[in-house]
Amino acid sequence: MSSETESQAAFSGDVDPAIYEQYRSVSSLAVTSLLLSVVSLVMLLAIVLAPVAIAGIVLGICAVSAIRKNRETLTGSRMAIAGIVISTFALVAGSSRYVYDEYLSLPEGYEVVAFGLLQQSDQSLTQPVPDSALALDGKQVLLRGYIYPHAQKTGLTRFVMVPDFDTCCFGGQPKLTDMVEVRLADPLTVDFSFSRRKIGGTLRVHPDLKKIEDLTGVFYELEADYVD
Repeated sequence: MSSETESQAAFSGDVDPAIYEQYRSVSSLAVTSLLLSVVSLVMLLAIVLAPVAIAGIVLGICAVSAIRKNRETLTGSRMAIAGIVISTFALVAGSSRYVYDEYLSLPEGYEVVAFGLLQQSDQSLTQPVPDSALALDGKQVLLRGYIYPHAQKTGLTRFVMVPDFDTCCFGGQPKLTDMVEVRLADPLTVDFSFSRRKIGGTLRVHPDLKKIEDLTGVFYELEADYVD
């Protein structure tokens, strides 16, 4: 069949749809949506990837719309729909897990404390720790943070807790008000990991700086009886 004959057949609707298939290209939006959806599955463990899941959904919807408007030149609607479905699953499941861990799965008897209450906001102040931290001295609190890297990786009963990995893995020792020395009650132990931990216990504030091994010292000490 000549190209002229194919063109005439196309307008008459008699041409085999398979002929069109060889000239249609896969939508780049559909491919990108699917790739982002796969990456977004990591959101089940890290809520910070929520924008990736949202981008996967948006690009998938745009891809479906573009393909429907350009059926003669574009293909990949199934790929785009798969990207939308996977990204939506990651967004809903990841968000649900985050809400459960952060707000619902909490032990009773502890005051949930944000690390910001312990951090010094005004460097010009002569007082080493903020009043918000002094007010927590001797209280049962629950802190969320990460284990500061140490030579020992398993069976830890004593370690330093920091609010995020930026403060512990880059630029040397974290700020003094970014560190909490944790001492676990027997028989509790933890292993080092890159996962955020919830640790509860009695907070002790040492304005005169408590000396500890390998670090300048700490203002905060947590006598912990709960680890998650």
